[in-house]
Amino acid sequence: MKSLLVFLLLLAPLFGAPAFNKPKKFTQSDGTTFTARAFGNQHLHWIQTPDGEVLLYNSESKNFEYAKIQNNQLKPSGTRYNKEDSIRARSQARVNKINKEELYKLWSFKQKEFNEKRSLQNRH
Repeated sequence: MKSLLVFLLLLAPLFGAPAFNKPKKFTQSDGTTFTARAFGNQHLHWIQTPDGEVLLYNSESKNFEYAKIQNNQLKPSGTRYNKEDSIRARSQARVNKINKEELYKLWSFKQKEFNEKRSLQNRH
């Protein structure tokens, strides 16, 4: 029993690992594919295309969609990513391209929020 507990404690840091950020092929619900990289960690994560589009998977639509920042959250916008014409797709749906500075500010906020919660839990 003690060895199982020690084993689980040694594995705990693996669950909070950063995203694997090598280029990977992603598939939309209609079968079209695109290449992107994963970014983030357990607090905030997204994928980013070579042309800088920030995307999230929407489990309802089964598609990768342009991301938006809303109420200190990164959320799918409801507009499916179109690798052939992303500027037109974003403009028709009125989805702004996410500013990287704003995205990293949100990521820092999420990290700080988590650390504060953990600190409070450790006090009790």
